[in-house]
Amino acid sequence: MIFRAKEGEIAWIPGVGLDDLPQSLPTSIRIHAKRSLIGIEAQGVAGSIPLRGGNTLHISPKIGQVNFLRMLFKAEGLQTDLLREYDEFVEFYVDEEEALNSLVARQLLVSAAKIMGRSPMFGRVEKKKRGTFAIGRLDAAQTAFNLASRMQDPVAYSIKERTFSIPENRIITEAILRAFQMLSQKDSTEFEPIYFRWLERFSRSKDIWADLACIEVGFSEGRYGGPRDYYRKALMLSQIILGSGGLGLGEAAVVHGDAILLNTADVFERYLRNIVANCYSTDGYIITKGGVETQSLYTDGSYEIEPDIVISRDGKCVLIADAKYKRPSSSDHYQMNSYLTVTEATSGILLAPLYSGSEVILSEYATRHGAVIREAYLPMDNLVATETFLNSLVERFGQ
Repeated sequence: MIFRAKEGEIAWIPGVGLDDLPQSLPTSIRIHAKRSLIGIEAQGVAGSIPLRGGNTLHISPKIGQVNFLRMLFKAEGLQTDLLREYDEFVEFYVDEEEALNSLVARQLLVSAAKIMGRSPMFGRVEKKKRGTFAIGRLDAAQTAFNLASRMQDPVAYSIKERTFSIPENRIITEAILRAFQMLSQKDSTEFEPIYFRWLERFSRSKDIWADLACIEVGFSEGRYGGPRDYYRKALMLSQIILGSGGLGLGEAAVVHGDAILLNTADVFERYLRNIVANCYSTDGYIITKGGVETQSLYTDGSYEIEPDIVISRDGKCVLIADAKYKRPSSSDHYQMNSYLTVTEATSGILLAPLYSGSEVILSEYATRHGAVIREAYLPMDNLVATETFLNSLVERFGQ
């Protein structure tokens, strides 16, 4: 059974006790008790937590599953053509979060069936062999040693055997294992044959992070076009499923016991930085986290400063922005003021999510020293408006 919770809210789960939860959970997950009920409150994380008995708790982000997945794709820097496919895929599911989850899961299993019905990708792995004669590449030194030792089958050689254990198939396996849990009972019965056929044929991943990195390289090199085009959709869907489960972003993922969760604030920050970088990098601007050179609050190098987004050009800081996955507080303003003082910049902006409304809300504060700090609340229900605003930061607020 799938239980559902929403980031920032308490989800009361009937029939689940403390013993049903994983051994360790991050501090961002709080457990509440009310009589015989257990409640789970997730702050700043989204993803899934497996429960005892085969049950799963899915924690959806505050901004909604569809928008979060789009943000995750852009935070991950996925290719433009893949984003177009994703946009077409979810265009009718903006208000149906549960429908999106089940749609992704069903489509992945359909894609897996297509792969098995056509020609699954394979690799080659080198195997060492011994015999009375060499079939592949002869290992002369080992063969000489074996002959001198009067060993049976003394000829040592190596051949490259065909294997289906490659990153593409392993990543799809990991996604299918999670996707099957998202299906309704009716869909589970329908897709169960495909599920077991795939698991019988293709192995799991021993290093998901490394396999995901290989997939990224494959997309960037256009490896899944042409005759292997039927792998594109399966891998895109796998990235959606693994990403929403916390495996899309290596440094943003938090793994505690069997729980795999995604730090939503990290996704928000990387999304903002990637949007700005994609807009301005071709115009001679440099967009980095922390700036081109490391700077410190004090002259002796103590307390390095690291703004989330620093826009520079010709060695000069043009604008500083900081992502805040909450309403900015006075301490956030003090921090931004310190950034501006150290970098000698005069313009800074605090970027925060807006959960109700479709337009950017902007506030402006001027310091006694001539610097201006702004707060921008970005509508999470209207990512087009958000990205349009981010693509105008330098023109509107740069110095």
